[in-house]
Amino acid sequence: MEQSSFASILEGVKRMREEYGDGESEGGGQGDKSEEAQQNQQSEQNHQNQQNQQNHQDHQNQQNHQKEQNQNHVQNQQQSRDRIQPHRRRPAPQSYSAVQVSNSQKGNPLLNNSLMKTTPWSFNGSILSDYYINASVQILFLSLKYHKVHPEYIWQRLKKLHRGSSVSSRSDNSLRVLLVVVDIDAYNEVLRKLADLCIKQDLSLVLAWSFEEAGNYIAYAKQYETSASNATSAIRGIKSQDYRAAVVETLTSVPAVNKTDVVNLLANFHSFHNVVKEGSNGTKLGDISGMGSRKVENMKRVFTEPFIYNKEYGRTESN
Repeated sequence: MEQSSFASILEGVKRMREEYGDGESEGGGQGDKSEEAQQNQQSEQNHQNQQNQQNHQDHQNQQNHQKEQNQNHVQNQQQSRDRIQPHRRRPAPQSYSAVQVSNSQKGNPLLNNSLMKTTPWSFNGSILSDYYINASVQILFLSLKYHKVHPEYIWQRLKKLHRGSSVSSRSDNSLRVLLVVVDIDAYNEVLRKLADLCIKQDLSLVLAWSFEEAGNYIAYAKQYETSASNATSAIRGIKSQDYRAAVVETLTSVPAVNKTDVVNLLANFHSFHNVVKEGSNGTKLGDISGMGSRKVENMKRVFTEPFIYNKEYGRTESN
């Protein structure tokens, strides 16, 4: 074989080896890169899984914390209800068809010398007041004659009352009345102190000038307990819408004066003001037809007597 041919064969083999070796080198590089990409992908996947697990754990912890807070809130509410429940379960105030009278009022003359004779009532040892009308109206009774001898009595009664409306309940809307019979002569200073006491103890002071009048107040309270509108109208009266009718109603309340007399008075004096003014003097009333001496004297007495009974106007002015 010729030497040039052999050399060309070797050159060809060398080129083939170089090409083959480069192919392996390139193939190996590509393999390394593929393996590195797989590793990176696996690392990212592991990191993502760890992050998901951490998020899930945080969410689970948050749910457990919220559940624990809800349970604590429910327990607190239940404890609050348990503390409040005894008050809510108190029985409703007892309602009676008859006036309930304290045992301390046995022998009180008002029970037999007033409208209480025809008003149902019964003794009850469990009430806090002297006269229990209903859960909204209770009455304490006091005689000034007894109060002068036993001034501590009213304080003992107030202490027992505890400003309550009944034995088992209290109501801020209750009307608590101190019914006082004025049966002494020097009562001004005593009543002033009692009025001050009523203001401080949330009591309404009602004065009666006899035991009969005091008993009537109690009977009326029971009579009108379920009819507030009727009670209001009974106190206020029915106001006439007509001026002349109102004047006639007012002047005929004077003893012996009738409607004809009122018509004659208005015809001569033209107004109620002038009638009162002339009636106080009494000089011209006798000139009116039908107005005799008795009627004139009655009108003069009515128009000149003190507007407030038992008030000493002369002493007040001199002082």
